[in-house]
Formats: sequence, C-alpha cells, structure tokens
Amino acid sequence: MAKFWSVLSLILLLGGVIWWVNASYFNPQQRTSTEISGSETVVSKDQKKEVYATLKRKGTELQSNHFEYTIHNVTEEPVTLPFRSGQRYEYYIRDGKGQLIDTYSKGKMFTQEVTEKVIDPGETYTEKITLSPLPPGSYVLEVESVSKYKNKFKKIVKFEVEGPKNDKGEETT
Repeated sequence: MAKFWSVLSLILLLGGVIWWVNASYFNPQQRTSTEISGSETVVSKDQKKEVYATLKRKGTELQSNHFEYTIHNVTEEPVTLPFRSGQRYEYYIRDGKGQLIDTYSKGKMFTQEVTEKVIDPGETYTEKITLSPLPPGSYVLEVESVSKYKNKFKKIVKFEVEGPKNDKGEETT
C-alpha cells in the first residue's frame, strides 16, 4: 500500500511540474519584456557575424498597420529554422497599459507538418505582417519566430496609431 501512495505522489508531483512549466511558458499574458527595439542590427561585442532579426513598420503614416519581420543570416553558413506546424511566427499586440489585445494565432488553424526554412549565407527571410485596424493610441507589437530559436529572434517595437485627419491636418473624432 505504501508503494502505491509513493507512486501516486510522484505522478501528481510530475504532473504539477509539467502543468506549471506549460502555464508559465505558453501563457502570453504573463510575458513581459524590457527589450524595446525596432530595426537595429544586433552585432556581438567582438563584431563577429551572426544571425539576427529586425522588425520595421512599413509606410510613412502613423495609420499604417503594415510591418516586416526579417531574419538576416550574415554568417558564412546556412541556417535552418525548424518548424512544427505551418505557423512561422507569432505576434502579440498590447495596448499602452500592457494589456494583451490580439495575437496572430487567435482563431487560426495551421497545418500540422514538420518543415524547415533554410536561410543561405547573406540571405534574409521576411514575413509581411498586416495588423487588424486599431483605434488611435499607443501599442507594443512583439513578434517572434516559432522555430526552436524563438527567443533569439524576438523583436518588440512601440508604435502609435493616430485617428483620421481632416483637410487641415487635425485629428477628427
């Protein structure tokens, strides 16, 4: 009987640990980051070439909701990004208060296939991101690759959305 309780306790303990790891890793509302970056090039202190990501807002108006997320390979070797599904990236949009308001994968289904993307030396891999229309305000967009290198290629950018303007260039309500 004691052996039964020992095994049951061990199973419950392992289940709790697995639940805790899953809940803390996959819950996007618990994520915080102080890294705020746009399109800077990340180069290590010894100036060696590496693979890095950029996130740029496309268009000139503050009403643009188009972004480009690019992974750059400036090494001398090809880089392989393995994916577990048809999804290549994830994004999180937060308002000025840090509240999560949208994610890329929300309400979507992706093919369940293992694939990979090879980025040759000197090449880039770009994903064009178009956000749903947002009301005027301040926002934070966090984009990351869903490959096994997701944390290495995470980029965060702050952006503003202005309201419509009248003929005099003033915001209308």
